[in-house]
Amino acid sequence: MRKAILMLLTSVVLLSLISGCAGGSSPKTNQGAGADSEKVTIKIMDFKTEITDKIKAMAADYMAENPNVIIEAQVTGNYDTLVKTRFAAGDGPDIFMTRAYTDIQDWSERLVDLSNEPWMDKVIPSSVPGMAVDGKKFGFPLAVEGYGFIYNKDLFAQAGIDKLPTTLTELKEVNEKLKAAGILSYAEGYNSFWVLGQHLFNLPFAYEPDSEGMIDRMYKGEAQIADLQNLDGFFDVLDMTVDYGKGTDTIGLNYDNQVSEFASGKTAMIQQGVWAIDSITKINPDMNIGMFAIPLNDNPEDTKMPVGVSTYYSINKDSKAIEESKKFLTWLHENGQKYIVDSYKMIPAFTDLETTADLGPLAEDLDKYLKDEKTLIWSFQLWPSGIAEDFTVPLQAYVGEQYDKDQAIIELQSIWDQKVRK
Repeated sequence: MRKAILMLLTSVVLLSLISGCAGGSSPKTNQGAGADSEKVTIKIMDFKTEITDKIKAMAADYMAENPNVIIEAQVTGNYDTLVKTRFAAGDGPDIFMTRAYTDIQDWSERLVDLSNEPWMDKVIPSSVPGMAVDGKKFGFPLAVEGYGFIYNKDLFAQAGIDKLPTTLTELKEVNEKLKAAGILSYAEGYNSFWVLGQHLFNLPFAYEPDSEGMIDRMYKGEAQIADLQNLDGFFDVLDMTVDYGKGTDTIGLNYDNQVSEFASGKTAMIQQGVWAIDSITKINPDMNIGMFAIPLNDNPEDTKMPVGVSTYYSINKDSKAIEESKKFLTWLHENGQKYIVDSYKMIPAFTDLETTADLGPLAEDLDKYLKDEKTLIWSFQLWPSGIAEDFTVPLQAYVGEQYDKDQAIIELQSIWDQKVRK
């Protein structure tokens, strides 16, 4: 099992970054960017679809400053399947997104050691364990993230809600008040695997008093999913998002759908994170929003927000443009204030980049949980690689009323057992 020590993050928080690969013209050669007649292509692959346009703009800026470089950026929601397919076909990207701990470890034999890059001594300390394998550092940390229920403050006020819920019972009361006011509580994007099978299902794992130890016992076959102390609370929350939301139709909604419904004022809440700020304000720039942690039981002291450095950029060791890819990452760090912070609205994972008030209310609320030390780890980073997509299937079947809770749990455990045996 992996030694995951997700330390509470110091002062920075937020999300992710950028691009992807595909399409684009082919260069004459990938020998280097020095010759005027030759171009180097850097293929970047990314899953942050919510900032696709910002990624494209960043890539265009880099190419304007470096005319001998072509950046082919692919941003896709079907990332995990596609990136494995690309590598299997011998067309792996030069730079691609990796996740902390399990994912980095699984990819480590294909990655370039970035330990001696000029920006490495500027990364926040909490980002290092998730990208380190056998003393080598394989990632460029993008940002610190957190998620919960994003809510419409005006609709809450309209329903007479003057206190944010910190227990499961209080969350039910909030939903009842919204219902009485004729306001739909939720529009969830359960067609997007990471919304349901990764972020939401992370909660009962993260709520464990010793989350890392529990997952370690699960790897060894000494504990099962049914043993998670707050599993019932997870299903209670899942039920609420369905019963007070779009019903079974929610399994047909994706991230874009749920953000659109919320930003248009049609629902009071969505389960999302700080990364959604740009997507929301693009639709409704004056929306009055906030974010709170999702409770799974009736002990308010247990209600905390999952926070972590979740994603990194890594370089393919078989790339023909390794040096040019390193130069790109150095440029991205040097210009991180402009792109990571100001453009992507992320709290950076570098000590020499500064957070700003312009990051908005979601980052501000996340920062409160950090300062109060009320954070949880991103336990899904310790799961077997790719399992979140598999978990989504029985959870969708539960939402669609094809499985009851016991059937869903049995199937979830079967998926875990199969992944661990591989």
